[in-house]
Amino acid sequence: MATTPKTKFLSTRVRPETHSKFHVKAQKFGQPSDVLRELVDAFIDDRIKIQPPVTVKESLYHVS
Repeated sequence: MATTPKTKFLSTRVRPETHSKFHVKAQKFGQPSDVLRELVDAFIDDRIKIQPPVTVKESLYHVS
């Protein structure tokens, strides 16, 4: 089964500590890029729910 070519990029800046923690945790499941790809797909498919942090960013979270 052939895979679809991946020709587009998503990127964001994070703190070095966030980057390190993500890579350590993501490597338990595969490559960090595989985990990010799955997170993006899950978000598109409405399979992911993000719990708001203590300090809510109103533009990202729907809090009643």
